[in-house]
Amino acid sequence: MKTTTNNLSVFLNFIFFLFICFYSLTGISQYQGSTSPTLKGKNIIYVYGGWEGHKPTESVNLMVPKLRAEGANVKVFDKLSVYKDEKLMAETDLIIQIWTMGKITKKQFEGLEKAIMNGTGFAGWHGGLGDAFRDNLRYQFIVGGQFLFHPGGQIDHSIKIIDKSDPITKGLNDFDLKETEQYYMLIDPNIKVLAISEFVREKYEKAGKEENKITRSTMPVVWKKHYGKGRIFYSSIGHHLTEFKVPEVMTMQMRGFRWASEGKYAKKEHTITPVYNQ
Repeated sequence: MKTTTNNLSVFLNFIFFLFICFYSLTGISQYQGSTSPTLKGKNIIYVYGGWEGHKPTESVNLMVPKLRAEGANVKVFDKLSVYKDEKLMAETDLIIQIWTMGKITKKQFEGLEKAIMNGTGFAGWHGGLGDAFRDNLRYQFIVGGQFLFHPGGQIDHSIKIIDKSDPITKGLNDFDLKETEQYYMLIDPNIKVLAISEFVREKYEKAGKEENKITRSTMPVVWKKHYGKGRIFYSSIGHHLTEFKVPEVMTMQMRGFRWASEGKYAKKEHTITPVYNQ
């Protein structure tokens, strides 16, 4: 009887050991090893302001409810001074910035850069990320591109998905945009480009006005990269917030937010993709 009791005790201890191992492996982190990035439980700061033409205030009403619906802890700020809050920035998983043009102080930029270097993600769209702080070259290096102009004003154009294996664009098809800006940008040639647009018109300026021909030019529209440990996601789409009604636009943006929020938890992804490699 004693032997049977001892055997039962050993068996129960073994089962308990297996349970602990399984729980540890599955509960180490809700983020590590996940094939599907999530915003659940992530700390996000949403920073908006700058030029009113890109509707930064209205963007809060569009995006913040979607982020919170996915379980994110979102704090909203309309001042760049938040970037100087070292404690808050260290606790933040993702910064979403919608701040076209404007100025950023040395201390504000240093706080932003430090957070990104340590793994905080940085994401946004159109001028809110790609046309902010024009006099700060290191900021442009973080983003991976800088707005120059939008030929033809607001025009119809197409978006082509060129990387259909990346989780951000997987399953998405090419699509069209109507009467909106097609950004022409200065680009870091080492970003990982996911979608492009092509300038196919023979003329973009009004009749009688001289122009520098850009016909048959190709421009990156959606990309990802790293800066230090931080993940950067950008889309140049979104001059009008109504463009997010296009399913592919909103899908890419939300997937990009999720991906960028993983910098502190997931294995670093290889995103350096030199365009000039032979």
